[in-house]
Amino acid sequence: MITRITMDPPLAAVSRLAVLAACAGALMSTAHAQHAHGAHEHGVAHLSVAIEGPELVIELSTPLDNLVGFEHAPATAAQRAALADAEARLGQGAELFVLPAAAGCVLAGTVLESPWPRQAGKEQPADHDHDHDHDHDHDHDHDHDHDHGAGAREGHADLIATYRFECARPAALDALRVELFDAFPRLRELRAVRAAEGGQGAAVLKPGAAVLSL
Repeated sequence: MITRITMDPPLAAVSRLAVLAACAGALMSTAHAQHAHGAHEHGVAHLSVAIEGPELVIELSTPLDNLVGFEHAPATAAQRAALADAEARLGQGAELFVLPAAAGCVLAGTVLESPWPRQAGKEQPADHDHDHDHDHDHDHDHDHDHDHGAGAREGHADLIATYRFECARPAALDALRVELFDAFPRLRELRAVRAAEGGQGAAVLKPGAAVLSL
């Protein structure tokens, strides 16, 4: 799987998540607002899950410290390697977020927003098997909800990952098992919200208790 790293998420992906959240209710929007204006807590990350029809969108927002142990721009070969390794691990969305086999879900796209991207690009399908470097004319100074660039300027840096799954039998989506704690041992708490046509909810996930009911 090839995952593009970009400062600015594709508009379609961000709009899709916003629309799903709005359709499902106010809970997810409230959670996003609280995170955007809340404290930057090491060891704590935020997870938003939205389901509409056959589409499931998962958004992870985490301080970079949870992934690599630092939040400044990587200055050494070891730090650059650590960041690249974290991005590679986050690119394995189907392994990090385990859905019921009966739902027939396939990871259709992944977008990582990093304060220090190694390359710029757009969302790629999960089976995209080449990695070209293209120049894109993006305005990296425009504002968006996460504003992780501002966080980096203030001494904090967040990484945001968005995953889009397409499910053949969405009625079978009853739980999501999160494997982030094993992949990133510095992470100790995941504050999750979910929104779907059938209702909304919230939960706090921790190592050993990392299943979110859908």
